[in-house]
Order: sequence, then C-alpha cells, then structure tokens
Amino acid sequence: MKNQGTRKVIMQRLYEERASERGEEVDPQQMASFLLRHNLDIKRAHTCWSCFYTHDYQFIDESGMVNNDMDEDGEDNDEGDFCSNLWGCLSRTLWCCGCWCQCFGCCGIAQEEREVNRLTDHDGIPKIDYITFQPHEEYYPAIVDLRDNQNTSLWAHMKTISELSSKLLKNVLAVLVFIILFALSDVDSNFTWKNLIILFLTLGQAFFIEYLVHWRYNRFNLSFDSLVKYFGCGFLLTTPLAVVFEMVISTVASAIVLIVGVIILANDSELSQEMQTDPKKAMKDLAVNHPGLFIFMNFINAFAVAALCEEFVKYFGYRMVQTPCFSNQTLKSTGSAITVAMVSVSLGFACCENLIYIFVYSPPGIAIQASTLLARSFFPVHPLCAAIQSIGVCKRDLEGDKRYGLGRIALPAIMLHGTFDFVLMIAAYFYQVENIKEGNDDDGGNVTTPDTDEDVDIVSQLPAMICGLILVVVGYLWYVIQESPRLYFFIMYICVFNVKSW
Repeated sequence: MKNQGTRKVIMQRLYEERASERGEEVDPQQMASFLLRHNLDIKRAHTCWSCFYTHDYQFIDESGMVNNDMDEDGEDNDEGDFCSNLWGCLSRTLWCCGCWCQCFGCCGIAQEEREVNRLTDHDGIPKIDYITFQPHEEYYPAIVDLRDNQNTSLWAHMKTISELSSKLLKNVLAVLVFIILFALSDVDSNFTWKNLIILFLTLGQAFFIEYLVHWRYNRFNLSFDSLVKYFGCGFLLTTPLAVVFEMVISTVASAIVLIVGVIILANDSELSQEMQTDPKKAMKDLAVNHPGLFIFMNFINAFAVAALCEEFVKYFGYRMVQTPCFSNQTLKSTGSAITVAMVSVSLGFACCENLIYIFVYSPPGIAIQASTLLARSFFPVHPLCAAIQSIGVCKRDLEGDKRYGLGRIALPAIMLHGTFDFVLMIAAYFYQVENIKEGNDDDGGNVTTPDTDEDVDIVSQLPAMICGLILVVVGYLWYVIQESPRLYFFIMYICVFNVKSW
C-alpha cells in the first residue's frame, strides 16, 4: 500500500511535468480524473501475486496527441533494453494475448526507481536514496567535510551515515545480541559459546580484510556510509540471488550429466544390471571406471554453477548501490573507490557464504567448523576476483574504453574462480576414488586408525592446497600488473636480464 501511494505521487508529478512542458496550468479536476483513470494500473503495479494486464501500445497523453515515444503505428520508437524487447516479443504471441505480467511488483519498483531519479535529478547524479527516500543533501555534505579535513576519527565517520546505513547497522546489532543470548542460554547444544566464537571469527575475518582495504588505505576515497551499503548488499542481496541462480543452472547441469550417465549405462550392460541390484556399489564403480563423466560434471559445477553465477551476481551487487561518493573526486580516487566498493560487496557475499558453509553444510563440532573457517579464510578468492573485475570497470567507466563490456570485465575473474574451484573438486574426486579402491570409504572393510587417517588426509589434500595457493598468488600478480603496467615491464626486464646473464 505504501508503494501504491508512492506510485500515485509519481504519476501526479509526471502529470504536472507534462502540463508544464505544454505551457498549460494544472487543473486539479483534470488531474483527479487522470489519476482515477489510472487507478487500476496503480494498484496492479504493486500486487503480491503474478498479474497480467494489457499493454496499451496506442498510448495517448493528456494533450490528445500520440506519445512522443510512439510512432504513427503505435509502436515504441525507443530501442529499449533486452528484457523489454524480449517480453515485447513474447507479449505479442498467442499464449499471453498481448499482456504483460509481473510478480511482487518488481516491474513497478524498477520503473519507480527510474522515475524518481528522473524527477529528482537533472545533472546525471542521483539525489536521493530510493529505499528510504532520504535526500543525499541531508548527509553527504558532512561526508565531504570529513574528506576535506582528513578527519580520521571512526566515530566522526559513523555519525555521518545515512538513514539506510543506520538501519542496517542497528539491525545487525540486534541480531548479534539475540545470537549471543541464544548461545549463552544453552537452548541448543549444537550452538554454544564455543560456536559463538567461531561466528565472531567468521565475521572478524571479513571485517579485518575490510579494514585493510578501506579504513587503512582508502577511508577518504569511499565513505564509511557507502561501505556499509555495499557490504550489506553483498551479504543480504547477492547471496540469495546466487543461491537461486545456482539452483537453476545446477538443475540444468544435472539433467545433462544424467543424460550422459544414461548413455553410459545403455552401453554397459554389466553396470546397468548392477545399478538395479546394488545402486551404491554401482555408483562407486561408475566413479572409478568412468572418470570423464565426473570430471565433466565438476567442470560444469566449477565454471558454470559457481564461478559464472557468483561473479555476475557480485558485479550486479556493485551496480545495485547508488551513492554520491563517486562525484567530485579525482580519477585516481574514484578508481580506488570503485575497487573498494566491489571488494566490499564480495566480502559481504563471502562472509554470508562462509557462515552457510560453517553452520549449515558442515557437521556440528567445533573442530570441523574451525577447520572449515581456516580453509576458507586462507584463500580469499572472492575479494581477489572482485578486485580483478574492478580493473575492467575502471577502464570502462573512467577511461571510456568501449571494448570493456560485461563479458570482458567478468571473464578473468570467472576463469580464476572456476579454475580454483575445479582444482579443489578434482582433488576431492580423485581422493574419494582412491578411498574406494583401497576400501577406505564409508562402508569399506579396511578402517584405519584416526591418527593414520588424519595424516593421510593432510598429505592427500596438500597438493590441492598448494595449487589453490599458487592460483591465488597468480591472480594477485595479474591484478597488480594490470593495475600498474610499469611493474609488468619491470618484471619483464628483470627476467630478460637474468636470462641473458645466465
């Protein structure tokens, strides 16, 4: 209902703007009649269920003339974006009879965001926080003063945050207080004060990197207010988006792998018969005798399900946040702000992902949760990939290089992320195959002692960990070289000089 009221006010403003452009005075009765005629559209734009409504291609404005965006045939002159053109094509088919559909007001909210910016902004810079409708002029001048005076007080920076950031921090504080009380009350034996320490260590790992990236070196390039928004966007919005998209792509990938598996079973009668009598043993034989199938499956999971989804989602997480901090700065400062913003989104995403892996996917137990946290903290792939993406964003937005589209921006990060995940998945697969061959799997007959098993575990996982560390170092060097081309020529000079000397 609040969104419906907002939409009504926006349409009223649009009516006044059009009347002003025509040089006419606003007639209250005509405006009331205009809003009444669009009352159904206002309500349909913000329903809590899927809704179909007719698209009026013959839109007539209040002057009685065809809208400027329409040609004589009533078609839209504007090329539009991909989604609009795609649905415009689908809406003309028989199955939806020329209607548009939307769910949970997503189209109405997106359109209002564009209209609010158009009505409150006349120089290309947003003037209002869309979620809270707080004007930037209420808090941004204080942020500029901190930057001009080089004020290093954390409390001073916290006092200048916007209403949205204040609400985010207050909610985080309330949730943490609730979790502390829950852990100390011993309601659940699987979450005690020891697990609470793991929780704070998980948050502390993200906050420590945030401190180094932002507060230590770039506190004046990107405001603390924007930092809260970007981190919150990564934690609250990008993670569930990634889960949804990964589920969709994983379902498609599983269907492809299933088809390949059926083909393998059709050509192997012995394995097919074993699948009917003893499916568990048949799956083990399939894993041992057909490694190509599982390598292919891990390749899709690493590059398509994980890397592709997560890197795109983190990029759009950066695009979701509008902040005035990128205005009135030097190119160098703006570039640093872009990098910090994208890394902050990735840290929020990684923090939420770590919490899920530690407290949802891992079995209960302090030792397992601590080892999971240590392993995921040792390889900061998410912030590194975000920093790599920021290079392409800076070249596109600051240097005006049109060659850098979304694909070229995200491709290096996708390759690094996908290769890192693929190496770990393949290592885990071959480790499991060796266990099956030796009979040390979950139902095997040979059971080693815990000490021996732990030693074998460490030795078997060491190559994968070394490969992961090498990939992280290579990614970091690639980022440094791309950021500072002079360093690349210096390294090349050293290499050539050493070769000649040898």
